[in-house]
Amino acid sequence: MKKIMLLAVSLFILMCSGVSAQGMTASGKKSDGLTIKVNGVEVKSAANHLTTDGKAYVSVRAYAQLFDLTYTLSKWNKEVVFNGKKISKIRMKQNEPTAWIKDLANAVHAQQVSWDGKQEVYVLALPEGTIKISESVPAMGEHWSNPQAGDLPNGPIFGVHDGKLVFLEYMIAQDDFIKGVNHTNLDGMKGVPSPAVVQVDIEFQQHGHEGFEVPHYDIHAYFITDEEQQKIK
Repeated sequence: MKKIMLLAVSLFILMCSGVSAQGMTASGKKSDGLTIKVNGVEVKSAANHLTTDGKAYVSVRAYAQLFDLTYTLSKWNKEVVFNGKKISKIRMKQNEPTAWIKDLANAVHAQQVSWDGKQEVYVLALPEGTIKISESVPAMGEHWSNPQAGDLPNGPIFGVHDGKLVFLEYMIAQDDFIKGVNHTNLDGMKGVPSPAVVQVDIEFQQHGHEGFEVPHYDIHAYFITDEEQQKIK
């Protein structure tokens, strides 16, 4: 059983790390004083900028690269089609199209766009259909998942704190390990940018808990440090 656990954890870490590398394909320099992040992954481009009315405009190219998507620009640079959505009011900057961050977020069905008042815009873009299923839990944050897609109880389950992604979780029944049940090709950060995994917690829930009332293992891949995790109330 220990060998099965070690194999499962190794595959879990490799899966998270692989998606993280894919999510970091955007290149270019960050514009002065403005940071744009999607799930904690920075959208890097010198074309990112603030308008006079305080709207953050972002490189369509760099944003699309994070999602491994393409876009088309109209003949007169008036609109782009991105992920099947038409976005108008395009601004050309550094010879490339930029769009309002909320329009780009809507095009990928992002759950939230937050602004910290310090020139950092954060887009929470989890897989489409993901919703909040619990309030904040100390040292963890809110839990988000897609019950309609059958993601519960095994996962993926996403941890969110202050509108930011903090972990990816799976719950595997102890009985599954004993019987050698395989859980393959589990969804997770597929199709959305993922930051690097910083730490992993594997906790045995002997009596289960609300939402999964059988003995099982909670496997959390955290995108934040343990010190940051413990500050979540």
